[in-house]
Amino acid sequence: MKGGLAMERGRRATLEERIAIVKYTLAHENNYQQAADQFNVSYPQVYTWVRKYRQGGMEGLVDHRGRPKQVK
Repeated sequence: MKGGLAMERGRRATLEERIAIVKYTLAHENNYQQAADQFNVSYPQVYTWVRKYRQGGMEGLVDHRGRPKQVK
């Protein structure tokens, strides 16, 4: 099986969850697989969040996809 368990699909995570996952990963010597298993997300997603955090801080973890909500 190509990719193995590390490539399984994870789940959607809130901003608060992403912050907690990044902090957990950094506190555990960048063990991406351990963080992925602990929080039930994919390994590549953990890696991406840590990379974005290192490049842009907390702002790098904000999801900018989709349209902004209309103010009424």
